Amino acid sequence: IPLILLIHAFQMLGGPDTPVAAYKIIYIIATLTGAAIFMFVLGVGTVYSKKNNRQLVAYGAKLIAMQILWNLLSLVLPMLIGQLVRTISGFAPNWDLTFMRVSVLAWYINVFFVAGMCYFVIAGLKALKLPEWGYIAIAVILFAVNPFLYMLDKSTGNKTLDYILRTFAGGRAEVSLTFLTFLPHALLGVGFGKLLRRTENKGKLYAILSVPLLIIVAIYFVYAITTHTDLTSLFTYSDMGYVYPGVLRAFANASSVILLAGAMYALKNVIVRCSVLHRVLMHFCKNNTPYYAIHPFYFCLALSVAGYAPFSAGACTVMAVVVGMLCYATILIWKRIRKK
Repeated sequence: IPLILLIHAFQMLGGPDTPVAAYKIIYIIATLTGAAIFMFVLGVGTVYSKKNNRQLVAYGAKLIAMQILWNLLSLVLPMLIGQLVRTISGFAPNWDLTFMRVSVLAWYINVFFVAGMCYFVIAGLKALKLPEWGYIAIAVILFAVNPFLYMLDKSTGNKTLDYILRTFAGGRAEVSLTFLTFLPHALLGVGFGKLLRRTENKGKLYAILSVPLLIIVAIYFVYAITTHTDLTSLFTYSDMGYVYPGVLRAFANASSVILLAGAMYALKNVIVRCSVLHRVLMHFCKNNTPYYAIHPFYFCLALSVAGYAPFSAGACTVMAVVVGMLCYATILIWKRIRKK
């Protein structure tokens, strides 16, 4: 969550020249997992969940409905409120730019839509009683062929069909996260979760897998660094590869996700013994969705009140901390209201 707040602060508040070297390095490393880890955990969760297929479909539909509601409440509403604040305060509003932005944000495709669609696919494959190797095989195939299926510069010649395909395979301005990119991570999570459930020595499994996975990540970094002359070009390449990864980047992302899961497993006893760290991690784990749902409201509000002027790197960093605190306060207030 802290990394998400920092990255989104720069993405939502900053301008083209805002990212500094330190942020670019953090972004390059962090986006090797990013939303992929959430989809992977989603897949693993379905293995240990008691939800049946019908309940998985219902939950998927709920997430897609949440995407629409989230767009309106966390993206569109604060933009409008910000312009009203400027008007009341005597500053010139920019309604033309605001309406142009909200017309895109109202139809935003992000993690809730992607997760909901992943639940649909997983429920369908579960109904077919697909074995664990089947999930992993489909994931590997998708990692390999997805780069050739993205709709970035493609058209079928039919506007309606293009609109549908670009919703799932990218190419629309409203698409922030591409379903086609992150579906294989969810399927990999299902297959890996089934493997974990029947493996007694999980530490040994992670240790065995770590060697080839580290090699894949190393190959990716060597390729990325040697083919890009400076940090800015590497940052741009990594940014594009996060949403539309090539074959090597897709496998590097999947490898990084499993390596991160293995690291967390190896450090679990250390984390438990460190009470402060354990409490912080448990807080973020239990409130992951609320933090993700709430934080764009404050960023969009700040950007709109500022008249869409780009924030500096220092201001973005400060706003990441401030918005984190505001999200924490909002979650506490909401929980107390619900208790009453």
